[in-house]
Amino acid sequence: MKKNVKNKIINQILENTKITTTKDINNVLDDLYGNIIQRLLETEMDNHLGYDKNSKEVKETNNRRNGYSSKNKIVKTDKGIIKVDMPRDRDGSFDPIILSKRQRVLKGYDDIIIGMYAKGLTQEDIRQLLIKIYKIDISKTLISHLISSVNEEVIKWQNRRLKSIYPFIYIDCLFIPIKNDLVSKKTAVYVMLGIGLDGKKEVLGIWLNETESATFWTEILEEIKERGVEDIIFISMDGLTGLDTAIETVYPNTLTQRCVVHLCRNLYKICPKKVAKNIMSDYKKIYQSNTKEAALIELENFNDKYSEKYPKIVKKVNDSMEYILLLFEYPKEIRKVIYTTNPIESLNSALRKVTNGKGSFPSKEAVIKVLYLRVRDLEEKWSKGVRNWKTILNQLIILHEKRITKHLDL
Repeated sequence: MKKNVKNKIINQILENTKITTTKDINNVLDDLYGNIIQRLLETEMDNHLGYDKNSKEVKETNNRRNGYSSKNKIVKTDKGIIKVDMPRDRDGSFDPIILSKRQRVLKGYDDIIIGMYAKGLTQEDIRQLLIKIYKIDISKTLISHLISSVNEEVIKWQNRRLKSIYPFIYIDCLFIPIKNDLVSKKTAVYVMLGIGLDGKKEVLGIWLNETESATFWTEILEEIKERGVEDIIFISMDGLTGLDTAIETVYPNTLTQRCVVHLCRNLYKICPKKVAKNIMSDYKKIYQSNTKEAALIELENFNDKYSEKYPKIVKKVNDSMEYILLLFEYPKEIRKVIYTTNPIESLNSALRKVTNGKGSFPSKEAVIKVLYLRVRDLEEKWSKGVRNWKTILNQLIILHEKRITKHLDL
């Protein structure tokens, strides 16, 4: 900033503000800092919506500004405390970079760059966005150096010590294109999500492999065992090849549960469109029954209703009953936690947001880095545990007393 511009700013402050102590100076600086952050938030909203606040042009999106949050946001900075008004949009998709919705401490540009990378932006995207919004030009070399500094953090995360027990674990995969000898190929990325004795979610790890097998899953389970996981009560999954065998080998006391939602999807695929809604409604009566006996009665009703006209559908339903009936061995609250892999599907959906539409990744390491940063971002927001966790934990203690209590700090 030129000296004459600085002098003008200082003169305006002194003319319009009564300053008698160093505290007054700090208050003025805090106020200026807050105003700058406020202006940057407004600029980010312009960029998010694709048009300036006072633009009269035809808009390409139906999303619009929706005022501000009802309360001022109080944020800690290295300069002190500032207050800002968080802009809102109608569809709630605005998530500013310089100051995220749940952030209470303002980060420096290093963290902002890494945060952008975690959201799936390329290095050139980051550079252009910094120029457009924040009016600073940072070289791609520096951006690359900052991102590379994450490598050591990723390695520590991959090898960190885990909890001694996870009552619930979910396993699922997503597919991401990775270049290999200039050829792009979709690679399976397996994600393991656990719920600890505190009822809170934690991503145990991310692994890449082109094929599934009992050997692959045995290596993964042996790895988390070496990292401290002594016991797992339930693992919810969807028919991953070789996983059942691996669980029996490494964690023989762990109970496995197939995802009922996936069973529903597989059944829906073979239903004629005209009757699919009725068939799925009747199938729902089976797995949502209150007791095993009631479920068997609903199964009998289902068989009577559809066996003559849709024998293949009836066979598929009956073949899946071994997984459905397992649910009724546990209280309703536990059933709700294990009957679906929705928690990890929701996680994978968030991970896809930073990989989809980005083309092929140059290496497996690049994929792990981006996914790790995204997981780190998500875990900061997972402050709430599983609903009714106290009840669920008490039920677990009743069902598996010694396996649970030996890991509790009683």
